[in-house]
Amino acid sequence: MITLTFRALSGESVILVRGAYFRICADGTLRGPDNAVTASYTDGLWQLPRKQLASRQHRMLECREPIYLRVTTSDGQRDCIGPYEGLRVTGGAIFSNDTYLGAHTSGEQYVPRTDVWKEIALLSEL
Repeated sequence: MITLTFRALSGESVILVRGAYFRICADGTLRGPDNAVTASYTDGLWQLPRKQLASRQHRMLECREPIYLRVTTSDGQRDCIGPYEGLRVTGGAIFSNDTYLGAHTSGEQYVPRTDVWKEIALLSEL
């Protein structure tokens, strides 16, 4: 199981979401194993659906456990990378510790278009 922590914009309580795996999709959604939308990324912030009692905006999501990534590049190539000790997704970019790995959106100025992954699966094992 993977636990994702959503950090609120205003420093409020964190929201924890658990699932066997998650995918960050090209349409800006974060989806779980049942393909339901767990969160959406818009204008630099993560928004959880109201049914999860957390309609606040979140500046980042984190995973603090070993995790693999299966990324699909803009040209359709798939790569499995990791494991990483943890992950931080903020501002459209994905980091492990302070190391930039890639991006899920090109909305931020510092993210080169060639670094944008079409889909990122977060996996606890390969």
